[in-house]
Amino acid sequence: MGPTVMDSKRLDEARRLLAKAETKYKFSTYGGDYRRLLDYLLSPDFTELLLVLGVDLAKKLLQAIAENYQDQDIKECVDKLLNEIDGYESQSEETTSRMLTY
Repeated sequence: MGPTVMDSKRLDEARRLLAKAETKYKFSTYGGDYRRLLDYLLSPDFTELLLVLGVDLAKKLLQAIAENYQDQDIKECVDKLLNEIDGYESQSEETTSRMLTY
């Protein structure tokens, strides 16, 4: 499986988490308040979704959010999250590299 492909179990878990979040944070595109998406992006619930998705899919999701929402606060939040993921990814690569040299 490639980095942007999910197995069906993880996909089902991601769908379940998103459905639960839409209800809890009321950010659904179907009649919900899109600004509530910001509350979700800053929540531990979103962090849980990112862990299920993995780095590559999480970044794709955040980039799609940035492209589809015009709200500046949402865009700034997405940029912050992408920077955090990039920092985590760099740190993980550094740690792996150090471990391989021992």
